Amino acid sequence: MLPPVSTAASRVLLINFNRCDQPYPVYPLGLAYLDAALRSAGHVTRIWDVQAGDGTLEASVADFRPDFVGLSLRNIDNVQCHNPRSFVHELLDCCRRLRAQTAAPLILGGSGFSVFPRDLLALTGVDYGIRGEGERALVRLLAALQARTPPDAIAGLVYRGTDGAIRSNPCRASEKKFVTAPVHEAAILQAYLAQGALPGVQTQRGCPLRCCYCTYPLIEGKRSRYRSGEEIVEEMRRLLAQGVHYTFIVDSVFNTNPEHVSEVCEALARAELDMQWECFLRPSGVTRELLALMRRAGLRHIEFGSDSFSDPVLKRYGKGFSYAEIEAASRYARELELHYGHFLIFGGPGETPETVEETLDRARKLPGAFYFATIGLRIYPETPLWRELAPEAQGETPADYLVEPRFYLAPGFTVESLHARLREVQRTAHNWVVGDPPPAFVATMDKLRQRGVRGPMWEYVELLQRLGNA
Repeated sequence: MLPPVSTAASRVLLINFNRCDQPYPVYPLGLAYLDAALRSAGHVTRIWDVQAGDGTLEASVADFRPDFVGLSLRNIDNVQCHNPRSFVHELLDCCRRLRAQTAAPLILGGSGFSVFPRDLLALTGVDYGIRGEGERALVRLLAALQARTPPDAIAGLVYRGTDGAIRSNPCRASEKKFVTAPVHEAAILQAYLAQGALPGVQTQRGCPLRCCYCTYPLIEGKRSRYRSGEEIVEEMRRLLAQGVHYTFIVDSVFNTNPEHVSEVCEALARAELDMQWECFLRPSGVTRELLALMRRAGLRHIEFGSDSFSDPVLKRYGKGFSYAEIEAASRYARELELHYGHFLIFGGPGETPETVEETLDRARKLPGAFYFATIGLRIYPETPLWRELAPEAQGETPADYLVEPRFYLAPGFTVESLHARLREVQRTAHNWVVGDPPPAFVATMDKLRQRGVRGPMWEYVELLQRLGNA
């Protein structure tokens, strides 16, 4: 039987309980999109955010008296093999507190939920879940619950059937167009800015790439859908009006389509906004001309998803590019005086002691690069790595990989041996971070923000680590 709900405009409480703040808190852009969709549909909304310092969860529920509660799970864990930390227990605690405070239906979503939808619905006991993009699905779910009609045809809905079994509807392509005007609640935005967060802007959704470990195609779909350059300009103007001068383009990879990059950057260059930004790039098809255009449009920091500097490992990772392309993209970034870094994953499929040393040797030769190093590959359901490992053949299920993070390490490696090797590199090569940034860097970032310095500031780590080892 469907729970009793009001037939008038519903009161919807949206919750972000993400406490992770390394190297800074992540602004909840997904909730801003949901907020916009709900308001457009006539609902009354409120956001409770654990980072915003706006009283307790219980007080917010008691004051707002929601008809529905939406929870967003951004990450399952911190994806650090040498120092794993699951966020599922925080979700369970949040659900427990809500159940003690309200009878309103609980609806769970977010990128983390989309990776383990059935298992998280069963574990948390929430009433409904939404896989993938939630704007349309959530509005349709509320309408169905208000009208007391079965919601089981909604794309992306995860729910219990009349027999109690958990069902998960596919995300149809027709449901993939997304709202283009997120609502940024002023108080929440300012709270995140005060903590050094970089509010995000999304120019596209969907990822057609085939990295062996990646969940983006599962979360957003494999077909890219783009926003226009003018839409991006208008959104950045709205952020500027709220005091944001540095943002992060949060696309899984900004340059999956060079034509899209050109259109967005040409629009931003024409607008001459006082906005700088950072983005993720794939070091493939990167030309000096394209990077120069991006720089004119406000680009200041690049995070390359390179993963390895060894061609055999790149092939096994499913990256679709070579070290020669990585080297060229790095050289162009340096020539254009852009801060750039590479994410490197050690110990994945195809890794050997020789390929580790090849990557480390090549890293010494890239001018001005910064490195973010991780160990092992987090194993997620339905990824190419999952299919290669075939855990089901050993009697395992996705639930076994949910609460306790599990990682793949190539034969012959241990977490301890790889971590020791990387820390050895870090002692003399100060442009490396292994795992979370050092505490001294976090403290210094806070001081720089108080002086008005904008952006991610990871280029300061090299100086701080050099001084720390002096």
